[in-house]
Amino acid sequence: MNFTFFHRPEVRKYNYKPQFYVPEEEKPVNYDKYDSDDFAKKLHNSWEHKRRAKNNKTNNMRTIIWIVFLLFMLGLIAWKFLYK
Repeated sequence: MNFTFFHRPEVRKYNYKPQFYVPEEEKPVNYDKYDSDDFAKKLHNSWEHKRRAKNNKTNNMRTIIWIVFLLFMLGLIAWKFLYK
C-alpha cells in the first residue's frame, strides 16, 4: 500500500526540440565597432557608482543611529539632573 500525506504531482515533460548553432546568426551587427576597453571602462564606472550609492546609504543610516543615540543620552542626562 502506497500512502502519502501530500499529493505529489507528475514530473513535467517538455516538448523541447534542440536546434543547431549557426555562428553567423549569432554575430552582432556592429561587431567591428566593439571596443573591449571602452566596455571595461563603462563596467568599472557602473560598479563604482553602485558601490558609492551603497556606501552613502549605510553612512546615512549610521548618522541617523548616532543622532538618535546622542538625543537619548542627552535626554537621560537631563532627566537625571532635573528629577534628582
